[in-house]
Amino acid sequence: MTGTIAIIGGGVAGLAAGCYAQMNGYASQIYELHSIPGGLCTSWKRRGYTFDGAIRYLSGTHPHSKIHQLWDELGALEGTEIHYYDEFTRYIGRDGRALIVYTNIDRLEQHLLELSPQDADPIHELAGAVRDFTRMELPLDITPADPRELLDMGMQMMPVLLPALRWRNVTVRAFAERFRDPLLREALPEFFQFAPPNFPMMLLLSTLANMNDMEAGYPIGGSLRFAQGLARRYVELGGQIHCRARVERILVQDNRAVGVRLADGSEHRADRVISAADGHSTLFDLLNGEYLNEELLARYRTLPKSKSILQVALGVARDFAAEPPSVSFPLAQPLTLGGIPHERLVLKHYSLDPTLAPAGKSVLSVWCEASYGHWRDLKARSEPAYRAAKDEAAELVVSALEGRYPGLRDQVEAVDVATPLTYERYTANWRGAFAGWALTTTKMSMMMGGGMSKTLPGLDRFHMCGQWVEPGGNVELSAASGRDVIRDLCRLDARPFQAR
Repeated sequence: MTGTIAIIGGGVAGLAAGCYAQMNGYASQIYELHSIPGGLCTSWKRRGYTFDGAIRYLSGTHPHSKIHQLWDELGALEGTEIHYYDEFTRYIGRDGRALIVYTNIDRLEQHLLELSPQDADPIHELAGAVRDFTRMELPLDITPADPRELLDMGMQMMPVLLPALRWRNVTVRAFAERFRDPLLREALPEFFQFAPPNFPMMLLLSTLANMNDMEAGYPIGGSLRFAQGLARRYVELGGQIHCRARVERILVQDNRAVGVRLADGSEHRADRVISAADGHSTLFDLLNGEYLNEELLARYRTLPKSKSILQVALGVARDFAAEPPSVSFPLAQPLTLGGIPHERLVLKHYSLDPTLAPAGKSVLSVWCEASYGHWRDLKARSEPAYRAAKDEAAELVVSALEGRYPGLRDQVEAVDVATPLTYERYTANWRGAFAGWALTTTKMSMMMGGGMSKTLPGLDRFHMCGQWVEPGGNVELSAASGRDVIRDLCRLDARPFQAR
């Protein structure tokens, strides 16, 4: 029997699961609520500018990287030019000094020593740890299904076993406290925007190691082009994508998933159901909270989740190519956006990608933590109040940027503001968060162990994949999660797993 699969969600995890399902002889169909596939991995056009909503860098872009096998199997990077950063981000202190995160570890080490010779010991330790992690290759099979697979993962981690054990429970914030220079102490925890207080040092080290080795870069064309490549591969393999098809309920008979019901009332039967959608919505809405145990309830009650965000994107008649690709800078006066005060802004530009803006012009993007409740209440009050608040947020950001880049206000040609409600409307992500779980040392430990279960207690023929069952929630982990869930199904059905 071939076997039919209904996949909820056409983001990266759903598209990857669909591709591997088709490769392995299953007949799959994807149900996506938006008008296009991609989920959070998307871009949109405004007045000749393309605003990107996701990828800043992607692991596995170089053929010598093990993760590249994933993109090769999915055909995701065929014909795609990759930009490798020399400088990834820059942090400006109140005293005007700048910490520059160079992707070359030797150059970064020298820069940090020039900034703070008194901190030579932790600087050398940081650089040495990054060099250690250049020997680490993340396995493609990220969720061990049995002791043998866990052992295989351990063997692949052997080259960095001691560094991994050394750093697995160390937070970036704790390590930063070792620096005497206030700029280094303040800047290091801000390497990842929105990082929680217990963000793991291991992820910072492995990210810098990947960039040093040119194993992580930006795919020219951005997020939507990347997602379109996955969708094209899925359709070529015989899969079907149904857009504007919001799943309202997972159909269950005798504690077995048997299909999905859409918002239009239509029902679509399948031998199995995979949810690559928002975890909270899946468990509490699509399944009505009926297949939860105390462990799952505790996880959703207590584990920290990713922040809700506000994105202000601008298309400007100004070339930012000579500017840092990302810069965090302090504001002269705190700025309140959507009810949350901000003492600094993080500005990213996309001049590295000529496909996103006309020649000599640039796309700028500012992401800020947002209050979901604030924007929800505005929307409930009235549509004009909600739109006025979006306009005010854009005006405040433009004014703040004008202070740093005089003349910018008159060069703005396109403005787009995405609130948590925007993300919720187009992706159904809980409270408009940009990912699932916040990545903490607890989550890192789960990742290094057995991971999170892709099944639910008491419910047969149902699986989950994506950022709610994988620590981190980035693009490559989401795709690998889709691969993993089909490997699990092949094992259950006694089929050899095919990856071509």
